[in-house]
Amino acid sequence: LTCDAPVVPPTVIRRLTRDQYDLTVRDLLGDATGPARAFPADDDAEGFQVGGIASALLVEQVAATAEVLAERAAMDLDALLPCSPTAAGCADAFIDDFGRRAYRRPLTDDEHARLRTVFDVGEAEEGFAGGAELVVRTVLQSPHFLYHVEEVPASASAGDVVPVEDYALASRLSYFLWGSMPDEALLDAAAAGRLRDRAGLLAEAERMLEDPRALEGFHSFTGQWLHVEKIDGVSKDPAVHPEFTDAVARDLQRSLELFLEEVFERGDARLLFDATFAYVNANVAPYFGLEASDFGDDFERVDVDPTQRAGIVTHPGLLAYLGKPNQSDPIHRAVFVFERLLCQNLPSPPDDIAIVAPDPEPGLTTRERFAEHSSNPACASCHALLDPIGFGFEHYDATGAWRDEENGRPVDATGEIVGTEDVNGPFDGAVDLAHRLSESDQATRCVARELFRFALQRVEVSDDACSLQSIDDGFAEADYDLRELMLAIVGSDAFRFQQVQP
Repeated sequence: LTCDAPVVPPTVIRRLTRDQYDLTVRDLLGDATGPARAFPADDDAEGFQVGGIASALLVEQVAATAEVLAERAAMDLDALLPCSPTAAGCADAFIDDFGRRAYRRPLTDDEHARLRTVFDVGEAEEGFAGGAELVVRTVLQSPHFLYHVEEVPASASAGDVVPVEDYALASRLSYFLWGSMPDEALLDAAAAGRLRDRAGLLAEAERMLEDPRALEGFHSFTGQWLHVEKIDGVSKDPAVHPEFTDAVARDLQRSLELFLEEVFERGDARLLFDATFAYVNANVAPYFGLEASDFGDDFERVDVDPTQRAGIVTHPGLLAYLGKPNQSDPIHRAVFVFERLLCQNLPSPPDDIAIVAPDPEPGLTTRERFAEHSSNPACASCHALLDPIGFGFEHYDATGAWRDEENGRPVDATGEIVGTEDVNGPFDGAVDLAHRLSESDQATRCVARELFRFALQRVEVSDDACSLQSIDDGFAEADYDLRELMLAIVGSDAFRFQQVQP
């Protein structure tokens, strides 16, 4: 690769995702009600949420939500205003202060003038509080609040690669690391031009990684990448697993979140694959092979049986999500390994094939029931890849609990992985596979790819080759430290530059 000058693909304007909207109104207005949960679902880009085209329904909901949030904010003027309503010039100070934080940049003179007109209309009807309420309501419906708007120099031509403008870069940084708007310190750094220098940008990133909001950003990433945020919605067939309640699903999700928090604090990405600790309470203890009576409602950090558990690959919460309501699911567990942990795309199944797992049959194991996949010519090519991996998870039932037998037959969890760069070969059980992944360059690069996709809210393309090479090199040199990976992404050309669109 020749990487003498920045090369990046055209930037696509993105709307705030539902998560970003909720965290932004929390930090902007102190409102933690999560109103965007009621918005239509975000678009999906390789498993990550992105704000796509605004539907008519979304526009209506944004308008209605802005009205409610504004009314609520105006009820506490002390929290909303930077000055006393009776002080001279407070209206203008409020407009500039609120507009700067909401738009993530200073207002232009024209924007200020128009918002002042809005304020005057509201003030004439309901006093200062009415003016402030109407300004908030207006701003929350502006594209400069709802979208990641990135201006380019007026002198730039289509196709030019230019640095991301200071305030837009501050927003890229805050929505990557925190999932929310920039704080005052970051806006001040943008105003002073400190983000234009790579060292200055990384210094701000390091500061932000020490903030508790960085953990929220990491949870947003892992929640989408590893499906963690979906575990509390898992249900099982009560006739087969009556013990698997909504409370169990909720606590399994929290167990995995606490595990990931420790991985984030310790930094070593390889713990994702080979850690032998877990967070357990009475509800989830049986799914780790532990006695519920030894625990209470609070979670405790415990060492788990290293022959049965290793990192995320064998966490019962994830395995329950990747299981069927009444049986294990070798196919979806294998797809998860290929697509999420190795970043390999699999072809879609034929349109004329019904994707239905064979029903459990007395006396037959899952391996035997799934034999049709390898005998059906339409299925054979994909399942030659998937089945040998998925069968390696057969020690875990539909709930993720360990089992030595299925239907009175000993479990055969031997498997084989093929079609990868450096993980190929036979293995015996998911723990063995997890250790293979912990030593795999492909798996650690996949962690970097997934975080890159989350940070830029897009999939990598050929123009990202130089950026990806620098990120991979930095990650390896830092001995696979997750925080150093985040800094490598922030310092990359793909993060710091944009290509001008027509």
